Parts: sequence; C-alpha cells; structure tokens
Amino acid sequence: MRANHGPLIIVSGPAHCGKTTLVTLLVSHLRDKGRQLAGILAEGQWRDQRRSGFTLVDLADGRRTLLAERIADCGPHAFPYAFHAEGLAAGYLALGPRRCAGADLVVVDEVGSLELRGAGWARNLGPLLRQCRSLQLWVVQAARVEAVCRKWQLSPVRVIDASQPQALDNLLITVEEWLPGVDPPSHFRF
Repeated sequence: MRANHGPLIIVSGPAHCGKTTLVTLLVSHLRDKGRQLAGILAEGQWRDQRRSGFTLVDLADGRRTLLAERIADCGPHAFPYAFHAEGLAAGYLALGPRRCAGADLVVVDEVGSLELRGAGWARNLGPLLRQCRSLQLWVVQAARVEAVCRKWQLSPVRVIDASQPQALDNLLITVEEWLPGVDPPSHFRF
C-alpha cells in the first residue's frame, strides 16, 4: 500500500516514558546541524512531582506559550487539563502547512485522545499530511498508535519506542535515512 503522505516517524511509548525528552534531544541535534525545523513540542511542567501543565514550543521560531494547566478537581474520567486560547492559537499557527513548508523536519507533539475525537491538533493534521512533504515526526502514546495510524491512514517509516534503551540511536539512524548528513554525534552512542 502506498502512503498518501510524505515520510513519517512515530515516537511512541507509555505515558511519562520520555517521548518529548527524546524528541527534544533530536531537535537540539538537528539545530546544531543547521536543519530547518517546524511544528510543536509540548513540554510538561511539573509541580510537587505531578504534571501541572504544558508549555507549547514553536520549533520554527522558539516561541513559548502556555498551552494547558491541570484542573484541580476533575472527575476520574474527565480530561484533566484546561487549554489556553493563546496556546491553541500558537499551535494551530505552528502546524499550518505553509509554516511547515520547506522545513527539514516537522514535529507534532502529541497526537492523542483529543485528536482522535477531532479536537486538539486534528484540524491541522490532514492538511499537514496532504500538503507537507517534509519528514514528519509524530509523538503518540503506545496505546493509541494503531488508532492514529488508522484514522489518518498512516504508513509510518518507523515507530520508535522511547522507553527502549536504544531509542535515541534508533531515532537518529532513522532520521539519517531521510535527512542525509545528520549522523549522530559520538556522545549519543551507547
């Protein structure tokens, strides 16, 4: 089956295993190599050893915007975060196909339950897949990979399990296949 999109890598794993940290290391390495980046990272914020919210990082310009904060008293099955309009607007802009055109790598952190229900970044994902032929990297929790691939008819180049010891090496090797000249630095080797 032929993919209806450009090359795509999924970084996966269980909750809190370091998916965003892994992608942040890759982003830093690619910046050092002079690569053009676009898309978003959702950096977790922590208070009292508990996730308290997320800051959105626009990879094209480095702009940081508060994306979401934990709701103190939400029910056990309710979504535990309240989103800020400014953070959502910044994410929609950062994931616009025109903004991502010409980037070497486009990151979407993360695609999850909201997107599967048509919320979150869902409105950007179809156009991004159809219009952007850059290498894309999506962060997806392991339990949702199959549903995400089915919903957007994805044929990922590779799924990298961020919880595995060789995850960074595997990610760098996969990116090198699509972006020649991104050989991993020796200090990333295990």
